[in-house]
Amino acid sequence: MKNYLMSLLITIPFFSNAEEIQIIKVDEQHIQMGLAEGQVGKYYLIDSATQLQLDAEGYEFPDVAGLNSNEPNAIQLIIDNDQLFTVPWKSGVTKYTLNSDTLIARFMDFKGFKSGQQFVIAIGFLVTKNANKEQAFKVQWVGMGKVGI
Repeated sequence: MKNYLMSLLITIPFFSNAEEIQIIKVDEQHIQMGLAEGQVGKYYLIDSATQLQLDAEGYEFPDVAGLNSNEPNAIQLIIDNDQLFTVPWKSGVTKYTLNSDTLIARFMDFKGFKSGQQFVIAIGFLVTKNANKEQAFKVQWVGMGKVGI
């Protein structure tokens, strides 16, 4: 029995492939809107991954004209200008995992963050207009990033 337990302890690390989740912190340093002309926010640089955590804890979202709350209702992720995904924002929740289980695809399924891709993460209000159900997104925060090699 003792030998069996020792062999388990030795082999467990070889089967542990848990990906460490990278965190995108929503902050003023990375914002890409409301800046002076010619000024840009910092870009996020991440490693290739199957998921990210978006952390908006402590960030104060600005008011949006015509709406009763400054709390967002959606997160949008755009990858390489041709992949669009949405995650509903839940009241009181500030941390979101962005992966194939949580991202609602607009055109194609989410296949991870791949080397060389660029991405935009926007947080705000997704509003459905008129009977045609056209959607408008009122942005409160937007950040950009690149996936490294």
